[in-house]
Amino acid sequence: MKYNLILNVLLFITLGTCSSSKKVTGNLKDLKQEAKAFSLSIIESYFTEDCKKHYNSMSDSILIMDGDGIFSKIGKEDKLCRSVKKAIRDKEKTFQDYIDSYNIEILTPDELTKKFNKSLPDYYKTTDSDLFFIGYEFKQGKERIDNFIWDDMFIFMVRKENQIWTIKGVSG
Repeated sequence: MKYNLILNVLLFITLGTCSSSKKVTGNLKDLKQEAKAFSLSIIESYFTEDCKKHYNSMSDSILIMDGDGIFSKIGKEDKLCRSVKKAIRDKEKTFQDYIDSYNIEILTPDELTKKFNKSLPDYYKTTDSDLFFIGYEFKQGKERIDNFIWDDMFIFMVRKENQIWTIKGVSG
């Protein structure tokens, strides 16, 4: 299911991306560190149920990576908040429990393609700051011992635009 999700991510980003590629200053390692810090702040908002932070961090147009296209977040704050509140199944778990139990990866589109053995279409255009947060896979030794997250909420695309990180795509 996750592999189909990744393929759909790539297809719908292709269909949904209309802007040209824009050069971002800084190296990839630094960009990934920034993306990781931003993404983990989003994950932390799931534990605190900080719906406002999550909503404000999203682009106005969000790609639904499961194949439902692009939607406007405007007027959908309550629906998005319900998803944030469902992201953590076991409310006794903490953000640190998450860090201890799950692998956290920030992938470029090329790395995403290699990891999931899927090819990007030739016409797919990204910006230099499109990165994917993948945080639903267990660390070795933690496999299915204590699955306390809604894994779809732990796959999303982020982008840095005008020096600000935003969520550009979400899993459904």
